[in-house]
Amino acid sequence: MSFVYVANFGGSNISVIDTKVNRLIANIQVVGFPIATIRSPNGQYCYVLCTGSPGNVTVIDTKDHKVMATIQVGVVLSPGQATTPLGITQDGQRIYVVDSSTSGNVTVIDTKDYRVIATVQPGILPNAIAITPDDQFAYVVNTTTTNPSVTVIATKTNQLISTIGIGDSAFFLKITPDGRYVYICNFGSANVSVIETKANQVIATVAVGAAPVALDITADGQFVYVASRNDATISVIDTRTYQVISTVGVDDGPAFLQVTADGRYLYVVNNGGDTVSVMETRTHQVISTVRVGSFPITLGITKDDRYVYVANQNDATVSVIETKANQVISTVSVDTFPGALAIVP
Repeated sequence: MSFVYVANFGGSNISVIDTKVNRLIANIQVVGFPIATIRSPNGQYCYVLCTGSPGNVTVIDTKDHKVMATIQVGVVLSPGQATTPLGITQDGQRIYVVDSSTSGNVTVIDTKDYRVIATVQPGILPNAIAITPDDQFAYVVNTTTTNPSVTVIATKTNQLISTIGIGDSAFFLKITPDGRYVYICNFGSANVSVIETKANQVIATVAVGAAPVALDITADGQFVYVASRNDATISVIDTRTYQVISTVGVDDGPAFLQVTADGRYLYVVNNGGDTVSVMETRTHQVISTVRVGSFPITLGITKDDRYVYVANQNDATVSVIETKANQVISTVSVDTFPGALAIVP
């Protein structure tokens, strides 16, 4: 069984969609306003971050869609755009939560007993986190206007080991599948910082389009795709040379993107155009533009690459795209302002 968990910011709940029939089967009430979701590596749990002072992480059992625990964290603010404030280790034993506050806390939760085991202060206004594939380090983006940085936490000790300067107003980061590099979208600088994890130094700064908001990396680590909101482009970075090898126009307001598991296609949500662009990665060409709901904000792709689920913020729906034909086959009504989703398993 496969389910989509949709975080409805306006409804203070999580909608559960059964992917077999594309039907809403449950609404799970949470405390606060949900802004992010992440699944456990084994698919048994869905973790939901909610805003508040304090904020909290809600633990949902995916077998019966019941809330198992609610864990208080720091002051959690709404980021206003796509970001990654939750990270989970590959073994599923620890969750790292950035609270987006000026105090700059990262809360570490032990998933065995839902206990906070550490609180780390990486910098001012942390808003995104990523954990290396070997679970050794967590990289945190701090979006202060005076000294934007990435701080590195050693997960064994939960101690800060490095601070690295980056560009202005960074909101999004990802680590390459081999764990050797970190790519960061610098929204205010119109570029991408590349950090080598061995030395924890910026080794390249790649100019991209205006206001880069999100990126994804192919499974083989060869290409990085960067969505730039203000000029409606996708920049394709060759990771061997750190050069943009193609700039592809999409519809208005690209906000999030994801590469299919087989690496053949890239799906981009365009919230200004109410569409999803489909790019073929072999040619770096847009092969289809799919009309979805009003103001699509994020998407998720099923493990088998058969379906794409798109959260439409302004009309409280989720569009289901069948990837074989790149057509919407179903529209599922959820609660108000859906803004994040996770697909389990």
